[in-house]
Amino acid sequence: MEMASQLTDRVLLLGPLQVIHNGAPLSQPPSRKVRALLGYLAMSPRPVTREKLCELFWDVADDPRSELRWCLSKLRPLLDRPTKKRIIADRKQVWIDAGSLDVDAQSVTLRMRKTLADASPGELRSVLALFRGDFLEGLSLVGAPPIENWLAGQRHRFGQMRQQLLERLSSVLPPESDDRIEFLRECIEVAPFDEAAHLELVRALLRRGLYAEAQRQINLSVTSLRTEGIDPETLEAAFAAARRLTSKPDVVSLIVTAHFDAPSSSSPAGSRRSTVLLLPFTAAPESVADADSISSDIIFGFAKLRSFSVIARGTAFSLRTLHPGAAAALVNADYVVSGHLRREGKGYVVLVELIDPKSDRLFWVDEFKCNADESFAAPPLLAARIITGLDAEIHVIERNRALLIPPASLDAWQAYHRGLTSMSRFTSDGNREAQHFFNRAVARDPTFSRSYAGLSFTHFHNAFHLNVRESKREIPLALETAEQALLADPSDPAAHCAIGRAKWLAYSHEGAVDGLNRSIDLSPNYAFAHYSLAFVQCQTGAPESAIAAADTAARLSPLDPMMFGTHRVRTFALLRLGKVQEAAQCAKLVGLNAGDHVHAHAVSALTLAAAGRLDEARAERRRISDLRPDYNFRQFKEVLHMLDDLTDIYRSAAKLLEIPE
Repeated sequence: MEMASQLTDRVLLLGPLQVIHNGAPLSQPPSRKVRALLGYLAMSPRPVTREKLCELFWDVADDPRSELRWCLSKLRPLLDRPTKKRIIADRKQVWIDAGSLDVDAQSVTLRMRKTLADASPGELRSVLALFRGDFLEGLSLVGAPPIENWLAGQRHRFGQMRQQLLERLSSVLPPESDDRIEFLRECIEVAPFDEAAHLELVRALLRRGLYAEAQRQINLSVTSLRTEGIDPETLEAAFAAARRLTSKPDVVSLIVTAHFDAPSSSSPAGSRRSTVLLLPFTAAPESVADADSISSDIIFGFAKLRSFSVIARGTAFSLRTLHPGAAAALVNADYVVSGHLRREGKGYVVLVELIDPKSDRLFWVDEFKCNADESFAAPPLLAARIITGLDAEIHVIERNRALLIPPASLDAWQAYHRGLTSMSRFTSDGNREAQHFFNRAVARDPTFSRSYAGLSFTHFHNAFHLNVRESKREIPLALETAEQALLADPSDPAAHCAIGRAKWLAYSHEGAVDGLNRSIDLSPNYAFAHYSLAFVQCQTGAPESAIAAADTAARLSPLDPMMFGTHRVRTFALLRLGKVQEAAQCAKLVGLNAGDHVHAHAVSALTLAAAGRLDEARAERRRISDLRPDYNFRQFKEVLHMLDDLTDIYRSAAKLLEIPE
């Protein structure tokens, strides 16, 4: 801290924002944008253009340059001094002259590499003391998504630095010291799903003879992981080994305990789920931290999807040097994911492999790229796309495997995937077959929420598309089975998504949006929930929000079989915004990819007609007649909950195409 003692002014970003002058904190500006602007400029390594700042902070402002000037006027009293002007702005650029400022976040960044390599415990403590909390703790700018993303990226980055410091401190302090125990507790607060930290804390408590406290910690650790949908079996086995070996001075390897103490069959066959092990991605030395960050994000995000059992980060990272097959054998994984990250300009490229650990055969390989103006935005975007790609690919493999098993021999997991295969045909026969398999899955495992969610979707398809005449019966069934999914697992994003879609059927539009937003909150990478939210919003009064949600769904799952639905969302939204020709272009894509979905072809035909593209519209009209000769505008209007503006546009288009009322 020698440099800080020579400076009279400090900017503290690691925790609530503070500006310190001559040892006393200055009053903070009430404007959140002013505070966020100070943080952004203080962290920028070079001047930032006014145009860039206006794009980041004032997406919808009438006069963003005037807003920027006002914010800068509020910053100057904080940082400028009679003999030192620190806020520098010319006609094109803005920057902070930080040469005589101590910015805590910048100090941490500069000191981290040397500190982690060979610092004494005292030096480690001094860097750790700079962390008063999260980066710009408590600050949020809801109306400025780019800055919200920047804040999230900085919080993630500095959270990882803090975790690394705590791990390093816990490794250099005496094994049974009080300080080490407290640092391990703090490490769990920072990284609650790091199994290694949980295990080391329990070992430290056991070595001190604090058996009751160790048991309480075991119970807390297992409960916290299970609440987040992370399988705690491997950690429980490691805890059991630690209890048995407390009298021995040697440290027990987590790898060994995972191998020798993992229960062979602790869960019933009906609830078996495939297990995925993601090994930390490799990278050049200067990019290892970024690779680890992306790997961690994928593990946590994949666990939140709750589709598969996921080996937790602590165990996965402890296996990083092993061959994929050997690592999978230690944790009984059915799939291994590995990859390599490299920098490409300001962006990243990650090559991802999905491996069969039993044969070393590649199931799937893909390359994910992310070009970002700001490097903080690249890792979360890459992680989100990789999560969605892996989830989709593993589901395809599981469905194909289930097709090879005689129906009478299917367990709940396999029956569920057979149901998904049948439902995706969007036919009456396929839907009935899907209901048969989902019901079989429920009978085999009544606690498997995804089976109930699958049943809810079959009733949704009947009410919306396949058996509209029976919608009064199908809508309550869609709601009932969605609620059963929620009872089985209140944290399953698919259950909340099913609730949202069922409530939309019942014209409870506000409840639908709430359910779908809850699904996205639980799993931000759940592409189908983003699409479903867009589907509701485009019809019920929020076209801009619908386009944003559709864009998110398309980014997460660019090859999704439901992509025609995403184009349909954009069609509705663009038409409601008066962008008729753009809507027609999207409508053309709907018709090309909708298969036998009659309502989707109707959207295509009517939108093309509204845009004056009658030849293309009539070709879609003939497709509708082939699928359902008795199709009329009343069916279209009743199934899609459109506001009056869309209804009037489409009614006029229906008359042009001679679709009866």
